[in-house]
Amino acid sequence: MKPWRTTMYRIGNSEVTAVREAIKSGRLFRYANMTGAKEQSRVEAFESCWEKFTGSAHCLSTTSGTSSLICSLTALGIGPGDEVIVPGYTYIATALAVLKAGAIPVIAEIDESCTLDPKSLAELAGPRTKAVIPVHMMGMPCDMDSILRVSREKNLYVLEDACQAAGGTYKGKILGTLGDMGVFSFNFYKIIASGEGGALITNNRKLYERAFMEHDGGGALWPDNDDIKAPFFAGGNSRNSEISGAILLEQLKRLPGILSDLRMVHRTLSGLLEPAGPVHIAPSRDTEGDCGIQTTLLTDDTVSMRKLLNLLGEAGVEADSPVDSDRHLFYNWDPILSQRGAAHPLMNPYKMPANAECRLDYPEDMLPRTRDIVSRTIMIRHNIDWSEKDVMKTAEKINRCIQKAAAS
Repeated sequence: MKPWRTTMYRIGNSEVTAVREAIKSGRLFRYANMTGAKEQSRVEAFESCWEKFTGSAHCLSTTSGTSSLICSLTALGIGPGDEVIVPGYTYIATALAVLKAGAIPVIAEIDESCTLDPKSLAELAGPRTKAVIPVHMMGMPCDMDSILRVSREKNLYVLEDACQAAGGTYKGKILGTLGDMGVFSFNFYKIIASGEGGALITNNRKLYERAFMEHDGGGALWPDNDDIKAPFFAGGNSRNSEISGAILLEQLKRLPGILSDLRMVHRTLSGLLEPAGPVHIAPSRDTEGDCGIQTTLLTDDTVSMRKLLNLLGEAGVEADSPVDSDRHLFYNWDPILSQRGAAHPLMNPYKMPANAECRLDYPEDMLPRTRDIVSRTIMIRHNIDWSEKDVMKTAEKINRCIQKAAAS
């Protein structure tokens, strides 16, 4: 039986051919007019295709999910004096992007779905809070109905982090399209990938233009951008390359098949599992919309989690616990907890006078619920190429491990 993946889900000759053609064209810059091309550049073509796929009015391709977050926060007007709520279980980049905007990340609890707890959002939203970033971790949709309701009540912008959830849905709507803006990552480990890369989407033209300026501070100097009417400000440079654009155009063609196969594994495996004793299937905020990257189990306590995880390892089942993920848990975010928000002290948001009234401290005992949940959670990794027979064999192994854990 095939093990869990150690590379991108699917990549092959079509991507190789696309990259070869991009290189042979001699046009490796995202602005088509500057290379003499009459058609869209590959990056522009991907943006058009991603707009169509997500049903969004505007897409901007960038170098990473992180840069997409930064550009989006800038577009929303987030800066010194503002707080942005982020979950305690997410890649550190979600919180770092807030600091790059000059604002302060306020870290919220997750619930048993391993996504942002709307109750914690409601409790933490304060007078300085301007936005929330719900993160669809591991392709698992957040409770967007509740998050949007709280955000309306508290007058917060909603910036969806769908970096790990390309193509996932919530009640039929593509993740990333429910808030004011949405961001995606096409890093090597994501559902579709170009090594590195990202994108942001929005239906608001003004937000798109501001994000564009942040992504290319020199954009006003290129004739391709004559359609942007607002005055340019001094942004940075997160322009994506034609090599990445070429790969992503081919990867996007694969996305429906990737999601279909992952969801088949998820649906079949979940239906075959037999929870018992201290082991349960974790709740989902939208089972049908879940990307199907893994099947998540929830145990009654940490001891049971460790016992089951060890049994799964002995049985050859690829599984892990989020409690062991250093990059994704707030208590390992040393630059944030230590308030080293920038290389230069005058650029450190924690030291800025404008942030003096923001919540700057992170108590050692914060987020007890998040600590508890991740210490009781196990994620069974899926191989996209498993057949139904492979899934059945895996389910048999897992069920035997569950029975052993329940009996001991």
